[in-house]
Amino acid sequence: MEKLRRQEGEFTHRFLTRLFIIVLAIVCVLLVPSSVNLSRPVQATVNNRLPPPSAPQQPMPSGENLNTLIVRMTAQTYMKALLHQQYNVMWLLLHPKMQVKWPNERAFAAFWQSRFKDYTLQGFTIGIVQELPYWVDPEMMVQYTQLEELPVSLQLVPRSTSLHDVHLPPEDLHPSQLFQNLPIIMQYIDSQRDRDGHWLILDGGPADLEAPILPPITPVSRMVHVPILMYHHVTPFFSTNPLSDYIRTWVVPPESFSQQMDYLKMHNYHTITLNQMFDALYYGGPLPSKPIILTFDDGDADHYQYAYPILLAHHFSGMFYIITGQVGWAGRMTWPRLREMLFHGMQMGSHTVHHVDLARLLSISEDAVQQELQQSQLTLEKNLGIIIQQFCYPYGDPFNRGNWLQRVRVMTLLAADGYVGATTAFGMTGSLQGSLYPFELLRIPVVGGESFQMFMTSLLW
Repeated sequence: MEKLRRQEGEFTHRFLTRLFIIVLAIVCVLLVPSSVNLSRPVQATVNNRLPPPSAPQQPMPSGENLNTLIVRMTAQTYMKALLHQQYNVMWLLLHPKMQVKWPNERAFAAFWQSRFKDYTLQGFTIGIVQELPYWVDPEMMVQYTQLEELPVSLQLVPRSTSLHDVHLPPEDLHPSQLFQNLPIIMQYIDSQRDRDGHWLILDGGPADLEAPILPPITPVSRMVHVPILMYHHVTPFFSTNPLSDYIRTWVVPPESFSQQMDYLKMHNYHTITLNQMFDALYYGGPLPSKPIILTFDDGDADHYQYAYPILLAHHFSGMFYIITGQVGWAGRMTWPRLREMLFHGMQMGSHTVHHVDLARLLSISEDAVQQELQQSQLTLEKNLGIIIQQFCYPYGDPFNRGNWLQRVRVMTLLAADGYVGATTAFGMTGSLQGSLYPFELLRIPVVGGESFQMFMTSLLW
């Protein structure tokens, strides 16, 4: 009986999906005139109405144009469903590989309701449909092909406009600036039982787990257990010079790193992004079993040479904190290599321009601290084409050697600059992360020379 119910459910889902796509295609053919210039972005908001066909009968769109129109209409349907809180429609358009990230459809709907509860969604615009050769899901590290993408911008404003709102971070006050040209990515799915196929959404652009984070206007208190491991060098070479950055303490040999990744894989750890963690902290988003975050400081060349290939071999993602003023230096990564890593699922964050002690610099010039925070963020965004919201304190300061007032001041500057999270180093450690302490994310150092047993015992599970 249970098997029969499942079969009936699967048949119903396939039937409804095919019916939806057929109706969508008919709408595209009947309502969109052939004179629409698909080489230019078309504005589409919930208040827009497509013009009716002119009196003379229009020629049928070519197969390529029809396909493009279906992709556009699918994106419009997904975004309109978000605006109207029709989460069941969004769920129907979601790729099955994306649906498995959620416990069920109800959890999916509850997340999106919470995600934008402090905002009024006013409309959206969509851009040009383009083929995408491949895309790597940074949450599951799976590569997809047969893709189309189109940029989508979401217009939204905070619901509340009281006087206390002037103290909100810029991403909450002006969220539309962050939600510009975020790509919706779709894959064409062939049916296994008939000739029909359809486009389903892999990355929802503004309505995706990896969309920019908006801290709740009304703070929430939630804790999650997520170990964040901290690595520096992954290389077979180290120095005995105490002034060198390559002393044994900061060097993990590639064979040791590979053994550690083997252990994580064997024991069912799942690497997650910092966006996933904040989605869970702020909006009750989904987390896999045994979530873990792997971070790498300084943007060293050995990260690309040794750590990155090992991560890919294990289908793990990593967060790389970059010293922007040293990109391209001897021993550091270059912009092309950083972009390559980004396209293959890795994450990037700021580690200042010059790797300065922020506690010490703050006692000299607050403007200089602000320059380190802002310029590194802008440089990363310009060269990588992504929103940068994550930061890492060089030397762990002011949380390592600074005082309470310095910590508060630097965290205030980070929030004012549009950062939403920052990781510490040294001193405080642990795996319990809190929504009320986004700029005090704890990490667990992984150092060279430690035994494999020490590595295992440093983890939560």
